[in-house]
Amino acid sequence: MKKGGYTAFFLPQKFVIPASNLLIINAHILKKFVNTFPLTFSSIFCNTFAAEKRNDMLSDRMKRIAKTMGLLFGMLLLMPSCDSKAKTERMASIVAEVRDRYKANEDISNDDRIFEAYDYFVKHKDYENAAPAALYSGCVRQAKKEYETAMNCYKEADYYGRQVGDPVSAAFAQYYIGDLLNASGNEAEAVTNYKAAAELWGDSLSRKAKCLNAVAMMYIVNDDYDSAFVYLKQALHLAQTSNDNVTEASVWNNYSVAYQLLDEYDTALDCLRKTLPLVDEKRRPIALLNLAKVYLALDERDSLEYYKTQMLSAIERVECKPETQAAVYGFLIKDALAVGDYESAYQFEKQHEQVALDILGNQTQSSVLEIQKKYDFEAQANQHNRQMLSRQRLIILLTVILIAALVAVTILILNALKKKRIEAEINANLLELKKRNAQQQQEQTVMQAQYDELQKQSAQQSELQAEFGDKLKDEYLQKCNIIRCFEVLSRDRSNPMAFKDLEKSLFDGEDHWASFEAAFEGVHPGFISFVHKQYPDLTDLEFRYCLLSHFKLSRQEYADVLGCSVYNVDKIRASLNNKMKQNE
Repeated sequence: MKKGGYTAFFLPQKFVIPASNLLIINAHILKKFVNTFPLTFSSIFCNTFAAEKRNDMLSDRMKRIAKTMGLLFGMLLLMPSCDSKAKTERMASIVAEVRDRYKANEDISNDDRIFEAYDYFVKHKDYENAAPAALYSGCVRQAKKEYETAMNCYKEADYYGRQVGDPVSAAFAQYYIGDLLNASGNEAEAVTNYKAAAELWGDSLSRKAKCLNAVAMMYIVNDDYDSAFVYLKQALHLAQTSNDNVTEASVWNNYSVAYQLLDEYDTALDCLRKTLPLVDEKRRPIALLNLAKVYLALDERDSLEYYKTQMLSAIERVECKPETQAAVYGFLIKDALAVGDYESAYQFEKQHEQVALDILGNQTQSSVLEIQKKYDFEAQANQHNRQMLSRQRLIILLTVILIAALVAVTILILNALKKKRIEAEINANLLELKKRNAQQQQEQTVMQAQYDELQKQSAQQSELQAEFGDKLKDEYLQKCNIIRCFEVLSRDRSNPMAFKDLEKSLFDGEDHWASFEAAFEGVHPGFISFVHKQYPDLTDLEFRYCLLSHFKLSRQEYADVLGCSVYNVDKIRASLNNKMKQNE
């Protein structure tokens, strides 16, 4: 009978029991039957015996009843031991199934049957089986993200393993405890558990190397590189001795991490290159990805492009894990966006989404297979409920398929929306870039026009300066010629006023020395300021004598121009020479 997704098993309508509990119900009913069968059979036997005695038909029926009773009691005596042995084997098979699924990296978060197996072995004090049951109970708890409960399970596995002399379970428990502590940020405590696991492995060099590698990784996280290199060296030696390429590659990878943190990228690259011959084709993309990340940190684009090509070739050549493909495409997306290659980023994003869909599909398929295995196991253990369990599985399977279909449709819709959004963003970015480019071109045109205008103004100024210089030079030469004429005229002593009249008409009534200095500066630019700066203590007559020294004048001519006697001209020249010698 079915009601509300549950199945009723020979019970009144109001008692509705989940199908997953049918095995427990059947075992309970069987136990009650075994306990009540002797009384029931005795009652039946007595009633039958009395009836037979009353009817005087005792002999043949009594023999048959006695024979049947003996057989039934023999079966009852054997049933408890057979049932206990069968259940022990069934619980052990549950532990083995969960162990195999865990080693195959499958999802075990729904394997709650392991808890029943663990409770059973502890209850019956079967600690030899309780140790692995506790260990994989912790793995299931950890998969459920119940970390505190998982820690307790691992500690119990370590306790039972040491108690019965099972170092394997104890070593795994210590290692997994270290993983939990590392995940919670307690690296210092995790080191103790990893070391304990390494000691428990004894002669197992490969697994011991793995534990020592984990110890080294904790020291790297805590920036204790000296200790890290010590344990890495030990782990490398053990891995090479045991020919464990996987662990050896992991050790070289941790060496690379340490050297990267120490900014020794060349040594880190050497370590990563040593991992390439050690990894198989499925792990090769991850090794290439690590190399690409280092070259990205070094900003060596040529090497980075080479290893990006190698990564793409590796994931296309070998059917590697979807998680590996997702990591590679994620890196390629970030790098393409960093260099502004939006087209490549878009293509990698599409491939990344496809890989994500594959991962989701694998998880959905794994969930369906897990549910089917779970109910198949229950069906084998309880043949009486096979039909009901099959119907229940069909409903769950249809529900899962319906949910998977809805999830797939939802993902497709979300991907389509995301694709449109990305395209819209890319188009918006392109329009923005075009707009900026147009603005820059417009600004460049304006700046070019301004530059041409400045060039034109500069040329005009140069022409004006040249014209003014030529004009000034011509005026100066003209005035010099007039002065020469004036000097010739000044030699005529018969007209002493001729000099003043000529000076007045020559310089238009201005101070002739001011006009003379202006004309002189036009011909010898910077000379007057140089003299004032170099010889600041010169008198006016000494400064004028210095300027007139550029003309070949006689002593008398100097005296006439300066308006003094020849004797004073000699004194002026001597004073000027002394001051110049003092300032040298």
